[in-house]
Amino acid sequence: MEIWSHDGKLYQLTSGYSLHDDAWQYELAGLTGPSGTGPFLSVLIPDTTLDGPFTPRPASGIVVHAGGGIVPWPILEKLVGVLDSSGDLVDELRDLSAEAISLPLTRNVWSHGDRRYEVNHFHYGDIESWCYELYEVELGNTENNYLDVRIPDASPESGPFVPLPADHVTLTMHGRWELPWPVFRRFLDAIRAAGDIVEAVGDEPKPVD
Repeated sequence: MEIWSHDGKLYQLTSGYSLHDDAWQYELAGLTGPSGTGPFLSVLIPDTTLDGPFTPRPASGIVVHAGGGIVPWPILEKLVGVLDSSGDLVDELRDLSAEAISLPLTRNVWSHGDRRYEVNHFHYGDIESWCYELYEVELGNTENNYLDVRIPDASPESGPFVPLPADHVTLTMHGRWELPWPVFRRFLDAIRAAGDIVEAVGDEPKPVD
């Protein structure tokens, strides 16, 4: 278990084997604020050998559970860093080509298996931020489950968009949603590739004993 402090709030990362899911689970939860307010974000890595030591399946089968709430970008980066260094992202086939991660202003449609996703980005004047949204295109789905990353504008009144540093950026999880790790990872890669994630000027998340 690890506990990180960022901007006066505490976040806990736990990892362990989930017998219910036959998978290794990394779970991020907010500890500050009323119970149940989150954020809640977990990553499940399926096990290929149920009768032996944990052996992760290829990364294409990893599932992300977005359970609601707001995660600061630096905390999200800490979580991804733990996963990258864990050795559990086996055969992760990240496509970092411009074709895969560039985001034209028109609607972007991604596919993963038989599921389809759309990514949009736009300036949201009401909150003076540039927003990136990811949601699944599913016929008949009435649930409003989606992710958005908000990058506040440093000069909303005086010209073109200028991103504030990464310690002001947030991931907001709307509803409760399950999505493939490759889609989630591609979403983060595309945002970084756009050049809107500026190095943080504040303190990095600190471990709490």
